[in-house]
Amino acid sequence: MNRRSFLSLVGAGATLSLAGCTSLLEGGTPDDLEDVEPDSDQLPVPTLGSGPITVDVYEDLGCPACHEFQATVFPVLEREVIDSDEITYRHYDFPVGAADESVAMANAARAVQDETRTDEEPTGAFFEYKTAVINHDDWSDEELATLAETVDVDPDAVSDALENGTYYPTLVADRNRGDDEGVDRTPTVIVDGNTVEDPTDPDAVVDAIEDAL
Repeated sequence: MNRRSFLSLVGAGATLSLAGCTSLLEGGTPDDLEDVEPDSDQLPVPTLGSGPITVDVYEDLGCPACHEFQATVFPVLEREVIDSDEITYRHYDFPVGAADESVAMANAARAVQDETRTDEEPTGAFFEYKTAVINHDDWSDEELATLAETVDVDPDAVSDALENGTYYPTLVADRNRGDDEGVDRTPTVIVDGNTVEDPTDPDAVVDAIEDAL
């Protein structure tokens, strides 16, 4: 965990354990998302691969444990089971306030998805932008907008979404889905309906997938 991530984590009222980031906020939902009506049809679920085994990953983009997952687990999955279409990998947002900017980061990533998606590629550049955001060290609204240029998106599209909370209904729908699945921390990895005990251990995640195949 870098110093900035740790300070953001503490300042936002979230806590980091070996199992991931959890919320200390009343009700578990960041204030920005309170009283927002969910809309699961606003955007498609960001997806990679098209295999028979579903791997659902719930993340808070400001969570250091999710950054660890991104750095150590995701590349293994991409190389071993996503590119070969053995699994269908699905991202769900589950902001717990791990950083002050958690909601903004998720909202910005969905703006990029919406700007770049097509009927053939409904995920668009979501994952590329998400990676750029996680690897960046400034998550201000201005920087989140500027990062959109790395995936050929007009920064104004992200700025507008940040100002208006455009994709909050998607984020709330994802959180509600996670609540229904028993998600209480990030990252949570669910392989064919079964939650992986240690989601930041590549071997544990791969073993769960192999057991499901």
